[in-house]
Amino acid sequence: MKKIAVLYILSNGRVAAINKKDGSIVWEIKLKTYVGKSLNYSIGQITVEDDKLYIGVTGILICLNTKDGSLVWLNELKGWGYGFVSIGNAGNESNGAQSMQNAQAAAVVATTVATTG
Repeated sequence: MKKIAVLYILSNGRVAAINKKDGSIVWEIKLKTYVGKSLNYSIGQITVEDDKLYIGVTGILICLNTKDGSLVWLNELKGWGYGFVSIGNAGNESNGAQSMQNAQAAAVVATTVATTG
């Protein structure tokens, strides 16, 4: 099965995977399904790592499966209040290693072009 390139959106209490090629909705969920309360007027943030989609919204941190939006885990951040949740993704070592390899390869190409040109 061919993998579809998607982007993820959060709006009006819903999360969706959107097909990047044609804009169609691949899957969509209402966060209320997992949280038990409406998040229609909440502002949130999304980050993706491997097959996990992390959403911070209204004092809640949610982890969903990127394949279908199913709940992996939920942390209500008890005692943190209901403000904006900012997410910093520092543990994605595989992407960092790939970026380093790409930068090194580009430096080799640039050096080769400069010395042969």
